[in-house]
Amino acid sequence: MSIPKIDGPSLFRDAIPLAWLIDTAPANDWEMSRYLQVLADFEQAHDFIEDAHHQQNAKSDLMLLWLARSLNTQLPSQTAAALGLEFVIWTAPHALPVAETGVVAFCLSDQFPFLLKISAKVISCAEIEGGFEIKAAWLAMSASLQDSYEKTIFRYHRRHIHQLRERKE
Repeated sequence: MSIPKIDGPSLFRDAIPLAWLIDTAPANDWEMSRYLQVLADFEQAHDFIEDAHHQQNAKSDLMLLWLARSLNTQLPSQTAAALGLEFVIWTAPHALPVAETGVVAFCLSDQFPFLLKISAKVISCAEIEGGFEIKAAWLAMSASLQDSYEKTIFRYHRRHIHQLRERKE
């Protein structure tokens, strides 16, 4: 199965833990924003660093939250997906009704597993070989989460372009 490309910056994965959840509240925007900032710090020490004190606070905040919870994160099944600034497209074994709202739960890191849960609305569902291709539009996010999410997508997009250039050389 092949996921179509999203116009503009996007993150494409052949296999990413991702699930569509209904009757589930999105995760805490502040927590997801902090997680994305810490993930950026771990993945690329010099990308999007505001100052050392801010980054240390983000790490401490996240560690305290995780310490208070069980670390038994149950990840969803892996699927092919493309995450963009406005949309997410993924393959699923079952159809979803157009206009249904829910939460897209996904994990960006095997090393630091955490389910990002962002509200979305299904805008198309097409049958493809072996399943369905679902496209959903992200619903409004808080300003801090949107900023962190956009930086994450741009970072992965730049990394992908850099890898393509290296292959050509």
